[in-house]
Amino acid sequence: MKSRCLLFLLVLTFGLAIAQRPVIITYAGGYRGNLVKANQIEAAKLTHLLYAFANLGNNRAYLQYPKTDAVNLHNLVALKRQNPKLKVLLSVGGLGWSHNFSNMALTEAGRQTFATSCAELMERFNLDGIDIDWEFPGYPGQGGNIYRPEDKQNYTLTFKALRECFDQLEQKTGKHYLITTAVDGWAPHFVPHTEMDKVQQYVDYVCLMAYNFNTPELAGGHFLYSPRGWDPQGSADGAVKGFVEAGVPASKLVLGAGFFPAAFQMTNGDPLNRKYTKRPPFRGGLARVAQLPHLYGWKRYWDEEGKAPYFFNDESWIRVSYEDAESLQAKCNYIKDKKLAGLMYWDYFSDPGRKLLHIADQSFGY
Repeated sequence: MKSRCLLFLLVLTFGLAIAQRPVIITYAGGYRGNLVKANQIEAAKLTHLLYAFANLGNNRAYLQYPKTDAVNLHNLVALKRQNPKLKVLLSVGGLGWSHNFSNMALTEAGRQTFATSCAELMERFNLDGIDIDWEFPGYPGQGGNIYRPEDKQNYTLTFKALRECFDQLEQKTGKHYLITTAVDGWAPHFVPHTEMDKVQQYVDYVCLMAYNFNTPELAGGHFLYSPRGWDPQGSADGAVKGFVEAGVPASKLVLGAGFFPAAFQMTNGDPLNRKYTKRPPFRGGLARVAQLPHLYGWKRYWDEEGKAPYFFNDESWIRVSYEDAESLQAKCNYIKDKKLAGLMYWDYFSDPGRKLLHIADQSFGY
């Protein structure tokens, strides 16, 4: 009898350990009408795969590129053959397609129409949920996005409508449908325009876009912590604290990492200087960053306080912030220490050789 009880406790403990492993969420983008190279995705190392993006018009979520989007969604769902536990979601909005969220959310009829259209897309493609990437409720996003003070309450009501619609669908199919949302990681920008303590009741995960912390005058980086002289909330740690204070449980917060570089034309040759004049293009992503140590004038620096790397060229005075194995490992350790839900990163194909994904995979024990 004692041995059976011991075995039961061991099985229970092991099961809880697996259940509490942090999630690994990433995006695969087909928003330019391109075909996603699904056969290159290591599905076994992911828990959630979000397809970016669906557009929004006439209060409905719809596929901007119906032919390629349909192929992409089919191929991404097919990755469950490799990983049956993989959840595939459709992300609506994004930086370029958030123009119509405020108008949709303004009325109950608009919200219900939107929720129904999301449910129809989920059923059509056998998806596991919807991700809402409204950039941003209550304040400007990109390209003259519509926003209004009422967004604060209507943002909440949109998630309520989605949850109620998806719960009805669950009664029909017996399947739980996920709702996630991507939010601005600079908490003072986002939190005052929302009711996150109410929103969190309707969503499974809140994904913090806690990366690329820069101002119009000062270059920052993918900070884990805010270095001295920087906004205390302008970092991943600041984002977590801000959203926890706003009422979101740590167990629902997914910490975002930016798998992309950002370049700045600095005002002088001091690598510690943060003032810049413009944002020059930096093509090639992390693959090009990996070449910088071998090119003339480039040197890697490590911001010990911010736990973030950057390259600086002492001839051109260009600074490039980015994510690497050291900074991502620090974020993975932070996620486990703070008992957060997991890691999110933008985007899957910005990680040459999947080196950063391997860090998360090893850290979380998948």
